[in-house]
Amino acid sequence: MCETVGLNRFTLVFLLILPALCREPFSAADLWAWRTVDDPQITADGRWVVYVESQRNGENDAEYSSLRFVSADGKRHLGPAVATGHVRQPRWSPDGSRLAWIADGATIQVGRFEAMEQPVTAAGRSVPLSLSWSPDGKWLAFTAAVEGEAPKTWVPAALLRFLEMPARPVEIFVVPAAGGAAPRQLTHDSFVRRGPAQWTMDGEWIVNSAERAPDPANPSEGAEIYGVRVSTGEVRRLTEHAGPDEDPLPSPDGSKIAWIASETKPAAYAVRKLWVMGVDGKRVKALTGSLDRDVMWPQWSSDSRTMYFLADDRGSTHVYAARNDGTVRQVTSRAERLKWFSLADNGRAVTVRSSATAGEELVTFAVDLPGGVLPLAAPNEDLLATRDIGPREEVRYSSDGKQVQAWLVKPLRSDRGKPLPLLVEAGETPRTMCGAEFPLRAQIFAARGFAVVCVNARGTPGFGEDFGNLLRTRFPGDDFDDVMRGVDAVVAEGGIDRTRLFVAGGLTAAWALGHTDRFAAAVVRRPLVEWSSDVALSTEGYRRAIAWMGAMPWDDSTQYVQHSPIYFAQNFKTPTLVLGDDAQARELYFALQARKVESQWLRVPENPDPATEVAELKAELAWLERFQDAAAR
Repeated sequence: MCETVGLNRFTLVFLLILPALCREPFSAADLWAWRTVDDPQITADGRWVVYVESQRNGENDAEYSSLRFVSADGKRHLGPAVATGHVRQPRWSPDGSRLAWIADGATIQVGRFEAMEQPVTAAGRSVPLSLSWSPDGKWLAFTAAVEGEAPKTWVPAALLRFLEMPARPVEIFVVPAAGGAAPRQLTHDSFVRRGPAQWTMDGEWIVNSAERAPDPANPSEGAEIYGVRVSTGEVRRLTEHAGPDEDPLPSPDGSKIAWIASETKPAAYAVRKLWVMGVDGKRVKALTGSLDRDVMWPQWSSDSRTMYFLADDRGSTHVYAARNDGTVRQVTSRAERLKWFSLADNGRAVTVRSSATAGEELVTFAVDLPGGVLPLAAPNEDLLATRDIGPREEVRYSSDGKQVQAWLVKPLRSDRGKPLPLLVEAGETPRTMCGAEFPLRAQIFAARGFAVVCVNARGTPGFGEDFGNLLRTRFPGDDFDDVMRGVDAVVAEGGIDRTRLFVAGGLTAAWALGHTDRFAAAVVRRPLVEWSSDVALSTEGYRRAIAWMGAMPWDDSTQYVQHSPIYFAQNFKTPTLVLGDDAQARELYFALQARKVESQWLRVPENPDPATEVAELKAELAWLERFQDAAAR
């Protein structure tokens, strides 16, 4: 605790250094206090912003969220101070007087803004997935999963709960925004994946992306853009594209539809580009053909001439603008990470920003004057003001002829001259870019004396399609080489104890166990859970990744069997903590035990509750510190 002192000649100096003396190191318990900001939406007139703030509650081990409101000038704040439920997808009515949102995952509710009287239930028969307002503000469209036809099966009824059932179809519904009537099911075409439904400006059609269940006989079939006539339910297919087409957004003038699409290629990665077409599906052209970055959260300008969007680029996220003539310009250039993006008719934008020294905060700026950034809400500001924040630096080096970027966090307080242990955060998948965002996990480890490095290895998005495609068949492998060269680059800078190297992560960390003995200890988190069907690995690379983890023991090809943990078990030496509750985690642990390698297995579920998440992080810290001390001796 910091206490006030009497005035004397050292008072001024003391007051200047007092904030630093009062700061405390981060800890795993800070996960309880950490808050996130999501899905900000600005009214069409640019006056008000609504957003979702989420936090964990230790008393009943749950995560809650609430709607918060702030004026676009940052002077007025409305909304509950304490989250009491689960809310998502707040959406303003076209005139900005009402708000619709999904509450507790089960109902769509509508309330008057500012007064926010008791909201009325607009829909409750099906669990809504997304919602949108009609242009006249009288109707809401939403998507929801419905019960499909029960499959015919020989399995006894008592065992049906263990049977993997087919995916439930997702349909589009419409309901009066004023309530008082049951939702009307608009589609009956049994698509199992369906994106948010968006109204055309005349209110006659609803467009969305939709995809049927994966068909082994036609694996190239993906999501396409469809239009549904509201009055009759007539369905029209608007795109004939080789790759998945997603996130359609009609223009304000009603003449065009923009959407995001990537090409289907026999490659590990394809850039998601912005496309535009007429409302009839004709006159198709790419708006971002020259931009070698993934498009996210596109928004039309009010005159329908420009599309603004976000894109990751070399550790940062920037705002870009694409015009109908095909030109693309970068609007922002700050070292920051952005997520979510909403744009008012007057050109005022809101987004969620994170930087190396600030947690998630809601900010606004005019897209034609991007330098004038105004913070609107910073829910972690008070916590960060009381914590030591370790410095973060960018590290660049060459790996196999390619320039690779890494990010290093060091403890703010450490014994001067004493080399630091280094933790390599290998990540959960190669599809996540690390960069200028605030790294809470890394700061927690840095508070315990670790330097922490994250490598944007080959296959990471944000560096262009060629860089993302460098993992054609050698994954894991090429990315592991990049990580180890990153370790060498950090060690070469000095201040790192090369005898106290540690690794934590998913598949790449598991791969390290059989390919190097440089690490004093390892944590492997859910080694293969992340490889779901939406990961765009090449067929060969995906089979190799799965086979290495022993998920295909029936494959008699030695090309794959030689990549299983059992094959590499002869090389296992690194003490390892395995986290996960799946077959791959179990097999990895048994392989370690068979080689008599010191190891532990914590059966942590894929989506742990908050208390388990905090306990998991504490377990990782305790495991690594055991061997940190041993290596130091």
